[in-house]
Amino acid sequence: MENKVFLPLHLNHLGIDNLYGLIKTTIEISDPLKEVMSDLVKAALNKLEAVNAELEKRMKKILGSALTPELNTMNSTRNKLFAEIKRFVSTADKSSIATLKKEGSVFKAFLDPYWDTETEPLNTITSIYEEILDHFHATESLKKSAEVLGITILIGELAKINIAYDELYKERNLEISSKTGNSASEIKDDVAQAYERYCIAIEQTINLVPSKPMEQLFAEMDGLRRKYTVIKPKPRKEKE
Repeated sequence: MENKVFLPLHLNHLGIDNLYGLIKTTIEISDPLKEVMSDLVKAALNKLEAVNAELEKRMKKILGSALTPELNTMNSTRNKLFAEIKRFVSTADKSSIATLKKEGSVFKAFLDPYWDTETEPLNTITSIYEEILDHFHATESLKKSAEVLGITILIGELAKINIAYDELYKERNLEISSKTGNSASEIKDDVAQAYERYCIAIEQTINLVPSKPMEQLFAEMDGLRRKYTVIKPKPRKEKE
């Protein structure tokens, strides 16, 4: 029987906020199952909760930045642009005009895997939009569809604000780092190691003593990891 293993995820590719978001959600979906966990798995989860709580305390310093409100506004704007693009595409996909329906269907099929991007954790949205835009600019058929649907300008605006958001986000990180002595970065490795140990404990459990609740947890955690695989590697010299 083949052992189940989690989808590969390079934690060193994640920024601190992405790592925090991944683990926070992992803890939230794991906590309800503590009563059915083995002592080993429970111990690994408790350790993960402890180190992530410390990371959260340090991450809260980011909220004190004067740049945070502007980032929140920019995030709202880019999400509204994406929602407007989807409205154009959905309308065209249901159109009685053959050309509109054809191109609308093409573009909707492209966007389907990303359809709920606005509801994803804030720390993943930039990378998801980057992936959408990279694919769009590299595909002539999608460019043609966008012209027919009248969304080329909207896509251009989304690209501009996504770049601006990323630049301001990095500026905020540098500002926070200079004020805190990079304190959040100091425990990033400890947090990542605790997460990896917890994942190993889950894998061992479902392969050696499987149960429906733990198998469901494995599936949810694996799906969560998949969302974070779209995150692009951080430049090696970038400070958090």
